Amino acid sequence: MDRLLRSLVSRGLRRGFAGEPWWLALAVAAWLVRRARQRGPEVVWSGRIAAGERLVVSAWEGDRGGAPSSSGPG
Repeated sequence: MDRLLRSLVSRGLRRGFAGEPWWLALAVAAWLVRRARQRGPEVVWSGRIAAGERLVVSAWEGDRGGAPSSSGPG
């Protein structure tokens, strides 16, 4: 699907700037669809965890100021 949209965007821009306005409109529409499909949660880290390794995930609200402290309860 992404390959088709990318092709429509490039072909539409090329032909649209050459004087065919409906191709330009098609390129803009395909670009908007492609951009909407790519929006999603940002990947912060990706990797593999081997046996015996540990992964600690901490989350906090960014509105409250600084990073979370490591001296929590328990």
